[in-house]
Amino acid sequence: MLLEYHAAGTKITEQEAQLLDLELDSQIASIKVSRSQGCTRVAPVHICEAACVCKGSFWITCFAAVLDQVAPVATGKKARGATVFDELIENRYVVAR
Repeated sequence: MLLEYHAAGTKITEQEAQLLDLELDSQIASIKVSRSQGCTRVAPVHICEAACVCKGSFWITCFAAVLDQVAPVATGKKARGATVFDELIENRYVVAR
């Protein structure tokens, strides 16, 4: 729901970003055990555009990209988008060539 609000132009608060960060951790853990998670479905175009990711990206990718925009990680830490991408490759949702 917060991604929909973000796509509509509503600013995500610091508290909401913290909640989203916890939810992202939960989603990353869940893709390791189940291939039927909603977060691995393709996000609508307007969500991808708001997240500044390619059309056809997974919800979890959009989720991570928005968090990286509104609450960047500390210098020297891996961005959430990169972490999600690595997990998607490791769990064979995406094939890197």
